[in-house]
Amino acid sequence: MKQGPALQQQQKQDLAMTAELQQAIALLALSATEVQDFVAQEVADNPCLEFEDGADANPTPTTEHTAPEDWDSAWDTWAMTEDGANGPAAAAYATGGNGEPSEDGPDGWLASHSRATSLQEYLMQQFEEVTDDAKLRLAARFLIDGLDDAGYLRLDLTAVAAQLRLPEEVVDDARAIVQTLEPSGIGARDLAECLRLQLHARGQLDGTCEVCLSHLDLVATKNYTQLVKLAKAAGEDATEEEDIRLAITELQRCNPKPATTLGLTSSRIESVVPDVVVSRGPQGWEVQLNGAAFPKLLSVLPTAVAGNTAANGAKKYLNERLGRAKWLVGALETRAKNTLAVARAIVAAQPTFFEAGAEFLVPLTLRTVAETVGLHESTVSRVVSGKFMQTPFGVLPLRQFFASGVASAGGQVGVAASSVQNMIAKLVKAEDPKYPLSDEAIVAKLKAEGVVLARRTVAKYRGILNIPGTAERRVR
Repeated sequence: MKQGPALQQQQKQDLAMTAELQQAIALLALSATEVQDFVAQEVADNPCLEFEDGADANPTPTTEHTAPEDWDSAWDTWAMTEDGANGPAAAAYATGGNGEPSEDGPDGWLASHSRATSLQEYLMQQFEEVTDDAKLRLAARFLIDGLDDAGYLRLDLTAVAAQLRLPEEVVDDARAIVQTLEPSGIGARDLAECLRLQLHARGQLDGTCEVCLSHLDLVATKNYTQLVKLAKAAGEDATEEEDIRLAITELQRCNPKPATTLGLTSSRIESVVPDVVVSRGPQGWEVQLNGAAFPKLLSVLPTAVAGNTAANGAKKYLNERLGRAKWLVGALETRAKNTLAVARAIVAAQPTFFEAGAEFLVPLTLRTVAETVGLHESTVSRVVSGKFMQTPFGVLPLRQFFASGVASAGGQVGVAASSVQNMIAKLVKAEDPKYPLSDEAIVAKLKAEGVVLARRTVAKYRGILNIPGTAERRVR
């Protein structure tokens, strides 16, 4: 008699991705404000959930505003003369500084494409495409978040450098890059610089415009005769009154409030809720959770219905709600626990950064942190997503601490790529303009500093830093 295939029993473990497990995983990746919104909605919908006493579901950040200079404030009103009534200044003035461009205009697609993000995020995205140098990004984030409502940079760069513990030239380099971003005119320190940046971006900045920019008081009073004299004294010998009028017309076509050009909302760093706070304590650097970023909940059974067992439907509903409440309380506790563990691992791995600043950021990977805290690498990735850390250098995203590395002379990965880029920038800045360093020479100098780098990698980093090749840098 022929027998069929034998039946066998096997045991195996399998992870069932329930809806609650999927939500718990998604909860890890939410930012502080997203969690606040999510929790507030859950509390509103679930009678078995309530905030712990003293918990604030919606902390309100404070924002400081810098008063603009009187002349800058008056310019948009002056620009609404007959010649400039149809320009961007008139539109900004008529809408209180919040006018949005038409999608048919040159910036229309850009504005409609970016409307969902804040101006600060939009500028930082552009900056990060220019360079991944950690020091420049740190300085840029501070400067961008310091822009006023019109888009001006009123901060004292020397004070900023001292606060961030960065060289002043690094902060100034970051400022210069910010001023190349869109919308043109952003990051200007005064009205004249704002208008100059916009004219330069259009290719319309000439000697006559420079004279007008240097004497805006004469422009406002339409003292064309004096402006002609000043232009000729500055070397513009062929300047006539009509040239001055044309230059002033170009000035009036500029927007004195560049932050309003794209119709994006402002979102300064004060509105970012840091998830963790790092401060120096008696035993070194201490890491604590920010209570405002981690709302605490209680799961309770409403007393009004706790003893009523007659309504089976109501009892089933409350049991479901109570189970949901207990799950959410546990999920939030796990989220807080994992965030604190990852933040502590980051601080432990980056001691030189907290002591000396961004120049001393060391290579760090998600896998290294995952092995340290005993979590999966994907879990660590979700934990750092959208999270911020308050440091002595400002509020920074956790992802900024994960820097790639390059090999040292001993074969070890001990130097962050961003630090190497900074070394290249310093070498180029100190070179003799008549005899600029070749990529091979930069490789040799880096090797002397203990950093091993291929020539093509130097060329790649030069491109990231917008440093031209040897021929373009040579001054003859």
